Amino acid sequence: MSAASIRDQKEGLSVLGSELSPYLVLPYTLLCTLLTRMDVIASLKETEILSVLMPTAAAFSKVLESHRAEIEMITRQTFRYGETERHNLDVYYPPADAVSGGSIPVLFFIYGGGFATGSRTLSPPLTLAYSNLGAFFAKRGIMTVIPDYRLLPAVKFPEPAEDVRDAIAWFLSNTTSVAAASPAPLTLSNPNLFIMGHSAGAHLVTSLFLLPSILPAASPIRAATRGLIPSGGVFRFDFANPVTPPGVIEQLYGSQETAQGLMPILLLQNADEALFQSLPEAFLLVSEHDPPRLVKMSEEFVKVFEGRLGKPVRYQVAAGHNHISFCLAPSTGEGEEWAVQVAEWIKSKV
Repeated sequence: MSAASIRDQKEGLSVLGSELSPYLVLPYTLLCTLLTRMDVIASLKETEILSVLMPTAAAFSKVLESHRAEIEMITRQTFRYGETERHNLDVYYPPADAVSGGSIPVLFFIYGGGFATGSRTLSPPLTLAYSNLGAFFAKRGIMTVIPDYRLLPAVKFPEPAEDVRDAIAWFLSNTTSVAAASPAPLTLSNPNLFIMGHSAGAHLVTSLFLLPSILPAASPIRAATRGLIPSGGVFRFDFANPVTPPGVIEQLYGSQETAQGLMPILLLQNADEALFQSLPEAFLLVSEHDPPRLVKMSEEFVKVFEGRLGKPVRYQVAAGHNHISFCLAPSTGEGEEWAVQVAEWIKSKV
């Protein structure tokens, strides 16, 4: 995939940038005054990611803005974990009334974007995207960390997964300085980590934990991680009908052959028993209105996981959501049920 093609993909996804904001006015602005955000999502006939991107952003941008004050009440600090501007992470701190003493759980959230786009802070009209998610979990006593990672065309696999690893490793090595920046006293000794990824982020998270060449068995990250939460993940590659724009996976891996050998579902099937038994507990999610082949991937991944584990794996369909609304709903008061369930699951594990 050429640099020009990657640029075109980024421009196609730039509804998350200000240059497309005029297109978010009608008909969805009028519609959103009459319906809830989730009603608008339910009214969409398409499920393909690029087809639902603009109308979903339109549906949620204003309601997120109306909650700006409460989202921004949560303290956020930025730290550098590596050498480049893509090696920054944001920490969202639980307020004092959400911390009951002892070590608090820590949620890493790895966003998606088709491996070629994405940022922990987005441009207008969605400047609160991901901050809404960080604030939602922080209010429930869960420190939330959202790192950036490097994107196509500047990198090849496994570099984005290595960035995720390095962000987590930096956090574990710098808990004292992270805790010192908290507005309320808190303890980060022996933190309990939960690693969540959405879309491409779910692909990176599962790949990281299924490849000991990237994350060795003796890694402190494995020892500290209590749960994995892949959501809407790209677990299998269908080059005839890809979820990502054509050519992206080949660009990321170098060839279709290499990519096929490193699909997360294949890594899960072929993991040796010691590696499989070392995996943390998992809570998988998919949106009700994700593209059908993405839903099928999640169901297949769960089936393989359960087959090897010999017991059910927690699996939740985020009712009413599409691929984009899933991350925009927290802190809006609408469509938050999946996030409430994840927060409860995390708190039950510590």
